[in-house]
Amino acid sequence: MKKSLAMLSLLLSVGLATAQTKPASSTASPTPPTIISVIEGVSGKRFLPDTAFVALSEEDETLLSKEPIANWSLLQESGPAMTYSNLVIGTRSYQLIITKLPREVLPTATLLRFDTPKSKPEPIARGTLKPKTEEKPK
Repeated sequence: MKKSLAMLSLLLSVGLATAQTKPASSTASPTPPTIISVIEGVSGKRFLPDTAFVALSEEDETLLSKEPIANWSLLQESGPAMTYSNLVIGTRSYQLIITKLPREVLPTATLLRFDTPKSKPEPIARGTLKPKTEEKPK
């Protein structure tokens, strides 16, 4: 029961955070390559960002670029439609949430930041995950 409530509150917070976003466009700053490579490294899939968030800071880029992918927790399932991974750096932590709803073809990844253990999650990046295509030898 507690796990279900925790998952529901997490999904609600991600949904509410969507209201604070704007679609990525030519006027919005693109998601930095550092953030894209972190998400791709943890998920093992190609990340295509589709939303720009105000919460992304240079400090996030610096912290995440210095931390190796090995410091992230293993992807853990939280129900049939959601997996997550965590990274803790001092009092700050990051969480990568991957959701795959039944009607969607590709899963969606959202990277969240928690400034303190009791703070609300702040979204950093969101986008679609595609399988990595391997080049076949000719």
